[in-house]
Amino acid sequence: MSRLNDHTDFIKDNNIFFLDLELQTFRNYAKFVEDHFDNSLSNHEKEYKEIMAKIEQEPKKYADDYLNHLQDSLVDKVIEIDRDFVQSFRASMITQLFSFVERTIQDACNSYCLNHNKEFGLEDLRGNSEFEKAKLFLTRSAGVNMKELEPHWSYINNLRRVRNCIVHNNSTILFGEDKKLEILKAFSKGRYTFYVRGKDFESHNLLFDNKNFIDEIIDNIIGLFERLEKFEVYI
Repeated sequence: MSRLNDHTDFIKDNNIFFLDLELQTFRNYAKFVEDHFDNSLSNHEKEYKEIMAKIEQEPKKYADDYLNHLQDSLVDKVIEIDRDFVQSFRASMITQLFSFVERTIQDACNSYCLNHNKEFGLEDLRGNSEFEKAKLFLTRSAGVNMKELEPHWSYINNLRRVRNCIVHNNSTILFGEDKKLEILKAFSKGRYTFYVRGKDFESHNLLFDNKNFIDEIIDNIIGLFERLEKFEVYI
């Protein structure tokens, strides 16, 4: 029994430490990739300036067709990095981080059920999603006051909606989905923006233009589990 108590005490004392350790990998990965994007864009910008300087020095040496080709080629490279690569990476990070927090909440609920000999666990509850089932368990079994998890719980719930839009709709809100657009816009400030696709306003697409959004997500994940410690819910 003492070994079990020692193990439980160890988990309690190091709960956030181990969580932060796992999340540091996400931080390091995001910084590594974002730095690579920044360096690539800087190199293309430098290349463009060098080419334009040569053309200004010897304008007769370069035909208009060649100049247009160089400009178009460099612009295409910048667009590919800034629009396609960066967006795909950030969308991927968002989905990975939500999967991480959803799994970690499930693990915390299962640990609580085991350590407190509860009669029912997550698998016994019904909900529209694993996230919803976790909320039911926390309130009904662990006695968690959800208000005391704010603002982090609402933040993660909004992140769930962003993740669902990425995964199920390719980051797209179709014309007529006004409620979904309203909810996503309410959470968007300083995190992402929208651009309209189609001349007839056929859809809105999420544009992840703030790389700091990833760090903010990580901070809110840690904040959530710090609040859960009050109710003896540990990972």
